This record gives sequence, C-alpha cells and structure tokens, in this order.
Amino acid sequence: MRWRFAMPGALSLVLCVSALPLSAQTSAAKTKTVAHPWYDASREVTLAGTVTSVVKAATPEMKMLGGSHLMVQTKSGVIDASLGGFAMRGKGALSINEGERVQVTGVVKVVRGKEVLLTRLVQANGRQYVVRNEHGFAIAHAAKSGAAKSETEGGQL
Repeated sequence: MRWRFAMPGALSLVLCVSALPLSAQTSAAKTKTVAHPWYDASREVTLAGTVTSVVKAATPEMKMLGGSHLMVQTKSGVIDASLGGFAMRGKGALSINEGERVQVTGVVKVVRGKEVLLTRLVQANGRQYVVRNEHGFAIAHAAKSGAAKSETEGGQL
C-alpha cells in the first residue's frame, strides 16, 4: 500500500526536476582588471632636479609616508619623492647624496595635505633604479646585505 502512494510522489518530483533548464547560464557581465587606486601609471610624470635632502627612514614626527625620501629641487619647487621602505636598504640599494642631479618618475598624490611623488624610477649617477612596479608597489631587493648564514657549514647536520 505504501508503494502506491510513494510512486506518484517520486514521479512528480522527477517531472519537476526535469522541467528545470539544465544548461548553464552565461553572465552578461565581463570581468575587468582592477588597477591599484593609489597608483595610476597613466598619470606618471618625470621630474628632474637637484637633491636637497635625503631621508633614509622617515619618523612619525616628520609626518611623511614611511620609508626613504628624496627632497628634489625642480624648476617648479621642491618635491618630496617617496621611495618606499626598500630603496635605500640592502645590496643594489639606491646611493644618492645631497647636491646630485636626479630624474624621478612617478605619480603625484596629496598625502596629509602635501604633494608627494610616489616614485617608481630614479635615474642618478648613470644608473636607473626601479623602486616600485608599474602598479605602485614597492620592490624589495632580491639580495640583501647581512643575510643569515647556513648552520650546516663544515659538514655538520
């Protein structure tokens, strides 16, 4: 007796499921690559000038972005060229002194009421230093000085 009542219920369930469309629906929306909102490479500028000050590590009292900075005297005034936290550390670090001519490329942003150049490239002393990638993220040097040595020297395990 139970079987007679179970069969119409199961049959109606199968019919309901088979009435649903089985093909996958495609979305009309297309995916877009998202650019870093802080750094827009299409707004890059290149400035040339003389370094008036080198800040190897900004402190909170300086009210600057963290990391190292070059204060560069250009034709239009002094610009704070922010280099990020890695540019002046480790092997291959940027070596610039006051009074040197430089060319800096980056995007100008207003940070804490001051114009700051988020520097991507620095040309100085006949060399070009890449400080940030094309998305504005600071680049860490692959090799840093003072790297830890292996404890397994001399055949010890």
